[in-house]
Amino acid sequence: MEDARWPVAGGEVGVMLRGWSGGECPLGAPATWPAPLKASLQLVLASPAPMVMFWGETGILLYNDAYAVIAGAKHPLILGRSLFDAWPEVTELHHTVMATVYRGGEPLSYRDLSVVLHRNGMAEDVWLNVDYSPIFAEDGKALGVLAVVFETTGVINARQARDAAEKALRRREQELAQAQKIGRVGGLEVDLRNGFRNRRSPEYLLIHGLPPDAAQESHEDWVARIHPQDRAATEAHFRETVLGSARDYQAEYRIIRPSDGQLRWISALAQIERDETGKAIRLIGAHLDITERKEAEARQALLMQELAHRVKNSLAMVQAIASQTLRNAPSIEVARETFGARLAALSRAHDLLVGGDWASASLAAIVESVIGIQGEPERFTTAGPDIALGPKAALGLTLILHELATNAVKYGALSNATGRVRLNWRIDEIEGEPQFRLRWQESDGPQVEAPTRRGFGSRLIERSFPSTRCLIETAYLPDGVLFTLDAPLATLREGDAEERA
Repeated sequence: MEDARWPVAGGEVGVMLRGWSGGECPLGAPATWPAPLKASLQLVLASPAPMVMFWGETGILLYNDAYAVIAGAKHPLILGRSLFDAWPEVTELHHTVMATVYRGGEPLSYRDLSVVLHRNGMAEDVWLNVDYSPIFAEDGKALGVLAVVFETTGVINARQARDAAEKALRRREQELAQAQKIGRVGGLEVDLRNGFRNRRSPEYLLIHGLPPDAAQESHEDWVARIHPQDRAATEAHFRETVLGSARDYQAEYRIIRPSDGQLRWISALAQIERDETGKAIRLIGAHLDITERKEAEARQALLMQELAHRVKNSLAMVQAIASQTLRNAPSIEVARETFGARLAALSRAHDLLVGGDWASASLAAIVESVIGIQGEPERFTTAGPDIALGPKAALGLTLILHELATNAVKYGALSNATGRVRLNWRIDEIEGEPQFRLRWQESDGPQVEAPTRRGFGSRLIERSFPSTRCLIETAYLPDGVLFTLDAPLATLREGDAEERA
């Protein structure tokens, strides 16, 4: 064999090696390679099995076309490179291989070896069957390692997919069996060939509150269990369906459950088998307890009514805000700015109410929201217990505090760099009744003067707290505005059910 023609054949890799001049690999030009290397590599190149050699102490990679497929996009860049440079993601494995096979002279095998390779530019789970054997010189010195590599990724993926499918099927069968029990789907069968002969499943007996010996109860027992208001219509519908030509039966009705006297809603679904003349011969069906669904539907209807009421009240509040703002604003620009700020305050109050299911809102949360929007919370001192306010009081107090804060920024303590606001509230007992007291005190601001006309805040206060037992005062002291609100705590905690009446 002439060196210029070496290696013989060898497919794509053989062509590449015959074109090497020596700079492509630390081993130099292939024509200068030692005879043991040439002989070993010639066998590798001629093999149809994926084979690779790790030559020398650094494990120079030399392989055939079949191994190039396993190498993926790393081929041909890794041909002639060090094993550890070519496959850095499995360095630990290759250290073990070189120590055991190259230096130790022992073979090493793996079956379905799981590794993560970056052979195509991304991490990829790969499974391999690998047999490593040492390559010795005539004097017994280790020259390299020969590896026969078969990728089993496809087999493993197929096996895992099959196992997962079988596991999912078994789990699904268990879930279905459990769902039939947990879901309390009551099965029933009625022989219609001669009257009504019933067979009830254990789940049916549980739904209807019947003892085990009622599995073959009479038709009359079923009718007697139906709620008096539904009884006549339900039985008439059942008989008409059986005597007619329909093959599907469906009904919803109430029963009084004998075991505990509870009212329960039943959904009955069934199919009717008929003979060639159309006469009903058997009914097979299922009963479901739909009480929770019916109660949810009732709650939903109530919520829709409540929503309609809330929207009506909100629109009324928006209308009042718009009317007062436009009436008193000196210009359209001022009106737009004021109206937008008041709507934002109203929106924040609604957010707090939504968080409390429209039943209440936290006073502490309201205060935090109003102070937070001013951008200088350190200029506020607040103190007081957290109190749950009713919807109407929550909206009103949010807007009032917003007006006070806005006026403080424009004209009062927050209009300069030194002013402060102290906001505190408490609950006192007056004649055995809890009384809510709130105090807004501005200090260290510019000297203030009383306004010449009643503003939005005054009218808002009267609208939000119209009770004759509510005492509201605003004093324009030289050092700052003092606002006080005294009201029975019960008034602030009331909803607005009276408005719906």
